Amino acid sequence: MKIWMPLIVALLTGTPTIASERAMEVVNCWDAERGIVQPVRRKRCTGREVTSAEAARLKTEYDLNRRRTLVRGDTIRRAENARPVRFHSAGAGFAINKSGTILTSAHVVQPCHAVELRVPNSVRRLPVRIRAIDEKNDLALLDTGYRTRYYLRFAPHLPPEGEPVAVIGYPLEGRIRLKPRLTPANVSYELSDPRKRGLLGVIGDVRRGHSGGPVLDSKGRVIGVLKAKIDSVAASRLTGEIFKHLAVVTEARAVAGFLERAKTRHGIDGTKGRERTERGLYAIGTAATVRLDCLRRT
Repeated sequence: MKIWMPLIVALLTGTPTIASERAMEVVNCWDAERGIVQPVRRKRCTGREVTSAEAARLKTEYDLNRRRTLVRGDTIRRAENARPVRFHSAGAGFAINKSGTILTSAHVVQPCHAVELRVPNSVRRLPVRIRAIDEKNDLALLDTGYRTRYYLRFAPHLPPEGEPVAVIGYPLEGRIRLKPRLTPANVSYELSDPRKRGLLGVIGDVRRGHSGGPVLDSKGRVIGVLKAKIDSVAASRLTGEIFKHLAVVTEARAVAGFLERAKTRHGIDGTKGRERTERGLYAIGTAATVRLDCLRRT
């Protein structure tokens, strides 16, 4: 036992040393998500180890793609500067039938000399023609060349006070979003009476860029079109109560009346349906929602 003990101790103490030295070796680590290769210690490599030859090839590809991106960006900027119109603001709209007819708020498109629809997950932009306007209810119908399998149906009734809803749009957060976002909210009838004004309230982090987007109930049905955020200070002076993040929505019955007058096909989902998760609501809402860019002459 005394003979073998030193050997056992040496083996036990030697193995971690070898492993530690291996972990500290510098390797070429390929970060696929960022598209770069960088030398790091093996233990800090969260991507894939590559050989020096493969690292050189990947770096060349990265540099080439970066140059192409810069050139493409310069080309786009020159083309934008040559246009007679400039970007003014952005809002949301959503498809309401298989033909791709887009519903939005009137104020999203009215002050514009031209309106463009940004095709989701693409650089393509399509010109928009305003088919019908309802200034009283702040609604607009748009004809576009956009075709989609996804469109939204309307709820047959309004949700009760406090019911959770989902607002889909392109909220301004320092820069204009390219992909729609889901913003949770709750129904509030404190400052709105849909029976009198065709409006209902929602409390949530609504921002510029949400206008014209759909507001969905927990089953993914449209209960209205986001109209505007309420001035919290003015509302507090009027009611004596403090309201934070209060917005108004043109409710579904007022929308349905507008669509019937415009003789536009739309669907009402009167089934019991099923409750959706936030992920499910996001998938339903964003598949049918598009960004609308308002352009004005310089």
